[in-house]
Amino acid sequence: MEFLVGVEKLGGIEMKMRTESDVLVFHDETNRAGEKKLSGHILLFVPEKLRLFYSSSLFGEEEVELNPLKMLFSKIEELRRKFSAFHKFHFSEISGNKWTKIDEAGKQLVIFGVDALRSKGSNIFEKPLRCKIAVIFFPTPTSDILALYGGECRKEKIVRFNETILRMLLKGAVHYLYDEDNKVKILKIITDGKPYHRKLSEDRIVWRLIEQSLSGNLKKYVEIPLDAEILHLASDHRKYSKDTENYVYANMLQLADMLLGSVIQSCLKGIKWQKFSPDIDKKSIIAYPVKEMIDKRKRGKNFVHSGHYKSFAISEACIANGEWQFEDIMTKEIVINDDLNGMTLFDLEGMK
Repeated sequence: MEFLVGVEKLGGIEMKMRTESDVLVFHDETNRAGEKKLSGHILLFVPEKLRLFYSSSLFGEEEVELNPLKMLFSKIEELRRKFSAFHKFHFSEISGNKWTKIDEAGKQLVIFGVDALRSKGSNIFEKPLRCKIAVIFFPTPTSDILALYGGECRKEKIVRFNETILRMLLKGAVHYLYDEDNKVKILKIITDGKPYHRKLSEDRIVWRLIEQSLSGNLKKYVEIPLDAEILHLASDHRKYSKDTENYVYANMLQLADMLLGSVIQSCLKGIKWQKFSPDIDKKSIIAYPVKEMIDKRKRGKNFVHSGHYKSFAISEACIANGEWQFEDIMTKEIVINDDLNGMTLFDLEGMK
């Protein structure tokens, strides 16, 4: 099958395609990331139901329905069994200098996540899962900025500031990552625990967006139903029975954590190129698939032909002259061993 942008060719016949995604949005956050000590949010969009509509003048329209959430979770469970990796995946806890099967499991999880973001040409799944991520980094707000937010104490003002950033990220992400031929419905937002002194406000995040939708300020291809909610959930899957939704959701939160950590490593800290030695940088090795994906943007206009086109958005935000400004973040590399002899970060044979 030959893939084009929004078009597939099957047996020489052009098949136009459109999609409808009913997604769960998994949220994680970070503080003091990189040299500039930035805060950040990640949103991982995983379709619970993905409908693919193929149409041609010869065959009319045909529909295929998938459950990417189930397909992705199944692969994660296989990975856990293969490597006996029943722990909680947490990027910041990767440490040591001896490569183990647990480290390999973490690398494979990131590879699964990167492949799940593809819209065509999947190497792991039967069909591309069309998951997406959106990441935003931002500096600690100054007192002048916090003065614009309500609340009786500083920590309440900071929460409201973060809720504003999160709402901006969610709106910007669905507008950019989806379009008229790829519609999205947000079923719920699942966040990792309670990241602040109180729960995130559904009024300031979900209901503000619903109000914007009702007033025509959201794109028509974005739907947020009235029963959409924010679920605060501990990300340790071991707290839940395996036959529950929460068990599945906790695994997805861990994937969001690993992808966020990989973005931070790739864009804010830098991937360290090196020979494998007693001083290997595990985080660089595990994050490298994310760096490869982000670097596809360097193709310029040819990026539109990539399977990862419109599958991720990574930016840094700041307030300048009273207005929000956004800038795409690229990756950076740090060479710490000049004598590479052709070795790459994936020369891992015999190290599992």
